[in-house]
Amino acid sequence: MADFRFPDFYIVGAAKAGTTSLVELLHGVDGLFFPLEKEPHHFFVRDDPRGWTIRDGRRVRPVVETLPFAGEAAYLRLYEDAPAGAVRGDASTQYLVNETVPAAISKAREDARIIVVLRDPVERAYSAWLHAVARGEDEAGFEEALDECQASERRTSFAINYIDEGRYDLHLACYHAVFGKRVKVILFDDLVRDPLGIRTELCDYLGVAAPVGQDAAMAHRNQSVELRNPVARQFRLAAKRLRRIAPGVLERPLVRKPYEYLLSRIGSAPKAMTDSQRRRLAAIYAPHTEALERMLGRDLSHWGRGAPGG
Repeated sequence: MADFRFPDFYIVGAAKAGTTSLVELLHGVDGLFFPLEKEPHHFFVRDDPRGWTIRDGRRVRPVVETLPFAGEAAYLRLYEDAPAGAVRGDASTQYLVNETVPAAISKAREDARIIVVLRDPVERAYSAWLHAVARGEDEAGFEEALDECQASERRTSFAINYIDEGRYDLHLACYHAVFGKRVKVILFDDLVRDPLGIRTELCDYLGVAAPVGQDAAMAHRNQSVELRNPVARQFRLAAKRLRRIAPGVLERPLVRKPYEYLLSRIGSAPKAMTDSQRRRLAAIYAPHTEALERMLGRDLSHWGRGAPGG
């Protein structure tokens, strides 16, 4: 039986695939509600007994200690201000890669709707690594990080198991097994090319009226930057810790915009991954992309050939 205290739909990932941009696109839709904290990740730890860890600067901590909304009461308080009748969403990007999450969500909301945004896994892996390094969550070089992923040394490392996170066919199979046709897949390329069309499509899927006559120009938000200066890295680490201590503060427009501007000023455009790294990842993902093409009925042969988009 559905517990209607819990959100109605879940954007479950993938990380670094445009989910921040998608949520901002949907924020302007009457009848939809997102809490200030975009990624509460409550269901990531709800029914998973494994000891997931996360690097926090030089420390490695249990991930549950870093999630302010791991507890049910704290999580549900995020939705207390939702207008009556609003369709409420949770956009936690690591939900996609934890196989315990679909069943955990279903136990709370068996009627939940699932949205997945998928990006070229080669580009996504590199972008996720840049993001983790800037946040103080990974100190390894990209090649070393890939070696550790392939050696299964990061199986329970939160948000830095870059290779497994891009095996989309396996993750979607877990969600399809639980939610069936209530899983909606969006491609990052389509979101960038036609944000208005994607917004209308998702509004139809969620049962709300799409805005009419609003500009829906798409800007890829939360792009990865490279922070070479140690002071800049400490700034980013401090901001991450602030989100944990005072959840939602960095999501307020009066704070978020200056923060993003300052980050863009102290950061620099990242170096591109090497051709050998690209070939390595493309070979790893080839069978998974082929399986995904069959699942979605889409041609994804261009994946693995582009340039990093952040």
